[in-house]
Amino acid sequence: MRQHSVDLLPDSIRLCNQAGMRMGRWLMLMIGTSLLVVALVTHSRIQLQSSHEALVVAESQANQALAVEQRAQDLRSILQAGRDEIEHYQTLAFPLEISTVLSTLINRLPESVSLDRIDFDAGSRCRTRSIRSKGEVDSDETIPRVLTGEIAGFAASDLQIAELVAALESTPPFRDVSMDFSRTRAVRSKLAREFRLSFHIDLDVRYTISTVSSLRWVTGQEVEDVQ
Repeated sequence: MRQHSVDLLPDSIRLCNQAGMRMGRWLMLMIGTSLLVVALVTHSRIQLQSSHEALVVAESQANQALAVEQRAQDLRSILQAGRDEIEHYQTLAFPLEISTVLSTLINRLPESVSLDRIDFDAGSRCRTRSIRSKGEVDSDETIPRVLTGEIAGFAASDLQIAELVAALESTPPFRDVSMDFSRTRAVRSKLAREFRLSFHIDLDVRYTISTVSSLRWVTGQEVEDVQ
């Protein structure tokens, strides 16, 4: 038969050993808990640092986005200011050049017609109000701009002058073409008809300009009155 082991240690020593074992287990548990806490704290610090770096990057990107948006707003303001300036210039500037008007006018001259003088006067035409007109005058009302032109010269006959009037009336931008006078004059010992025409050009519209291939221009002649 097998004999059971006999514990000959005193009870005081056995209790001391058991207490030491319990203390060791508690120490191991405390060390494990401390290591776990240290690991959690370290991980939290790493996460916090990463979050802080991400926040810095996000703030930098946000600042860049705000700067780009501000720059875009400034550019839009500059562009709008430029558009306003262009619109203001187009409101004040002539819609066509005087040289274009001259070339169009000269190319409509009949063969025997020569010009002695051309005058242009640009301004605003005030609308006349009759006695029956009611209401106050609108100060913000846009006053139409008109270019008034006068030409004077010589022609072989009144028929040529009438042809010139008809040609100008049928040619944009001339309108309200009228003959102011026509009379007989002597040009280099030859009889001719001296005339003066007037017309208007609306400056508040846009015109399409076409190129004229040839121009005709006759300078003024020496004239003598016919008694």
